[in-house]
Amino acid sequence: MRIRAALVAVTAATAAVLASPGTASAYNSGENENYFSSSACSGSTFKFTFRYNSNMAGAYRKLGYAHANLAATDMYQPVGSSDTDLEYPLRFCSGTGNGAGQVIKNNAASATNAHTSYGARVYYNSWWQGAYDGFQPGIPTPYSRNLANTYNNNASFKWS
Repeated sequence: MRIRAALVAVTAATAAVLASPGTASAYNSGENENYFSSSACSGSTFKFTFRYNSNMAGAYRKLGYAHANLAATDMYQPVGSSDTDLEYPLRFCSGTGNGAGQVIKNNAASATNAHTSYGARVYYNSWWQGAYDGFQPGIPTPYSRNLANTYNNNASFKWS
């Protein structure tokens, strides 16, 4: 009898949550910031920069947060939305040189870490898997180099 009462209570609570109107929020707010923030293409707020060409040349895009899959920015699907695919790739910023508008995934050749407190890693596979290139904190100046293990095979990024 107690088990049945507990099951009825859990079922009622679940139904109440599912029936309540939700507010749209980011599935991964950091990835949303990487995608939508003006800091991705200008300013100095975001501290990690991917470059399209070697030797810190060509188009760029800055990231401020970890990104599990550079080909798909995971965004929350608002209640009632008919859009079933809210995953958008990060692209190099328009008007910033050779490679502008190209997707970042598997297209970056060099990068810079300007964060003074955190190191960074660029991974070969999505979800921070496989070989990676490590970047030490940018002390006293930003740390830049060509990608080696992930040269044109970069899929995710994370602070370390």
